[in-house]
Amino acid sequence: MASINRITAGQTLYTVTSKRMGNTTMRCKRVHPVYVKEVKVEGGYVLASWNGNPVRKYFEYNIKNWRVKKPIISQPF
Repeated sequence: MASINRITAGQTLYTVTSKRMGNTTMRCKRVHPVYVKEVKVEGGYVLASWNGNPVRKYFEYNIKNWRVKKPIISQPF
């Protein structure tokens, strides 16, 4: 898990989300990259791009779920 004090600009972090597999009750996990552009420790936020989207502010409650190492997700097949 990430902390705003340990994140640096230019670092790549990862999020894990759960999505439904089509029109079923089965779920799969997806890993999305988060590219950190700027860190403002005194302001308590990070400017980052999530999954290739435009840069926006993320606060401490968002950052605490980000992962420093890329998780390995096994497929249910």
